[in-house]
Amino acid sequence: MSVSADSSTPQYQIIANSNNSDDIKEMYTIKNQLLEEYKSWSEGVDNVDQVLADHIDEYHATYNQGIYTIILGNGEGKSLTGELKVNYCSSTTDIKKMSLLFEWLGICK
Repeated sequence: MSVSADSSTPQYQIIANSNNSDDIKEMYTIKNQLLEEYKSWSEGVDNVDQVLADHIDEYHATYNQGIYTIILGNGEGKSLTGELKVNYCSSTTDIKKMSLLFEWLGICK
């Protein structure tokens, strides 16, 4: 099996069985389970593409071009998409550290 991804961050797509509220709830439950399991699958692993390819049987999924796709039932309902990350708390915003002493001395302005 060869694995090839176009993006450095793998994506997920989950398609619900139907638009019924129970099927939509199941879709969100599966999403939450997948995000939790992905953290443990990829812990300490350099090749996340191979990790996802190795775990397609858990959800009867497919993994193609960096997208981990799960189709529930007939797959005729709404879909969810997003990024698979190990840490969802990372931020790209710089935090400006300031000390009252430095501010008082006029060092930080």
